[in-house]
Amino acid sequence: MTAPIAPGLIYENLDGYGYFRASLNSDLSVTMVDGQTTRTVTLPVLELLGTLKAWAKRCADALAHPEQFPNLMIGPVGERLAQRHGRAIPAPTIGKARACTLHRDFARLGVPSGTHYALCSRALNTTVTSLAALTDEEVLLVWDFARRERQAYVA
Repeated sequence: MTAPIAPGLIYENLDGYGYFRASLNSDLSVTMVDGQTTRTVTLPVLELLGTLKAWAKRCADALAHPEQFPNLMIGPVGERLAQRHGRAIPAPTIGKARACTLHRDFARLGVPSGTHYALCSRALNTTVTSLAALTDEEVLLVWDFARRERQAYVA
């Protein structure tokens, strides 16, 4: 069982080289634990040093490409920090398992297997090369489009 994420967590990194954790406190200071060293610094000092922007970039990169940061856990404050500094967090994709299910659903609907990507591309008006890369919202649009187009496949 994993421990719940603290509401003030910015990010936590545990890898073979050491441990680092940064958390926002209620008095708007930040406590940093680096190995066995703990220090608390005020936000204006971190802003002046450029640390907040560096953390925001790291959090945004980790949220956009979690596979590249397997040992980095981003907390709620880290997510807000990434958004505030202009790097939007991409919507989560459906992944391989749900993509496989979507392929089966298309087949049950009568859509030929060789046309699944073309159907999605038409529905979204963009090139689709992987169903796993679709977001939940895009899946709803594609599924609605496929149901409307069903008559073309049944005939």
